[in-house]
Amino acid sequence: MKFKGAVLQNQETLAEIKNRIKEQNCCSIVVVSALKGVMPRLRQLYGLSLRRGAGFENEFNELKQVHEQLAYELLAGRKLEEYKVELQKELDDLYGILHHVGVLRESSHCMKDYILAKGDILASLLFSKLFDQAEWHDSRNFMLTDGNFGAPEVLWEESCRAARQEFRGLRGMAVVPGYCGKTEAGYTISMGRVGLSLTTAVLEAAFQQVKVA
Repeated sequence: MKFKGAVLQNQETLAEIKNRIKEQNCCSIVVVSALKGVMPRLRQLYGLSLRRGAGFENEFNELKQVHEQLAYELLAGRKLEEYKVELQKELDDLYGILHHVGVLRESSHCMKDYILAKGDILASLLFSKLFDQAEWHDSRNFMLTDGNFGAPEVLWEESCRAARQEFRGLRGMAVVPGYCGKTEAGYTISMGRVGLSLTTAVLEAAFQQVKVA
C-alpha cells in the first residue's frame, strides 16, 4: 500500500488509515510520503539557509512542531518516547546539514535531495509507530539509481535484488519512505514526483518476480 502526503495530514486521517490497514490484515509493506505541507517547508528551509546562512530557526521549529504535535495526538507510552528520540536524531542531522549549506553556500543537487528526503523519513518513522509489530526500513537500502539528479533512472535488477535482501525474513509489517533512493556512489537522491509509484513498483517486481520494463 502507498499513501501520498495529501492524506497524511492530521490525527483523523492517519487514524482512519491505521484502521483500514488493520481491517485488511494483508499488507506487509507500506510506502509513505512526507506529511502534507512538509515538502514546501523543507524547500523553504533549504532556500533560507542558502540566502541567509543562518536565521532559519523559526521555520525549523515549525517543522519540528508539526511532527511533534501529530505524535502526541497519535502515540503514547513507549512508542511516543521512541519516536521523540528518532525525530530529534533526524532533526539534529537536518539542522547540521542546513548550517553546512548556509556557511558554504553549497547548492549542490545531492545536498538538496538529502534535505528533502527528511520529509519521507520523518513521516514513515511516525507511521511505523502506529502499529505494534511494524518495522521501519530505509528505502535507500534498496532503491538504487544512477547519479542523474533531477531525473534518476532506477537500476531495476539491482534494486529488486536489494529489496529481497532487505525484507528477507519479514514477519510483520514494514514501513518505508516513498521518494528517496541512493545512487551508485552512495548519495541520497530524490525519486521525483513519481517516486512513490517507483518504490511500490520495485517492491512489486521484487516479490512477484515480475520484470519491469
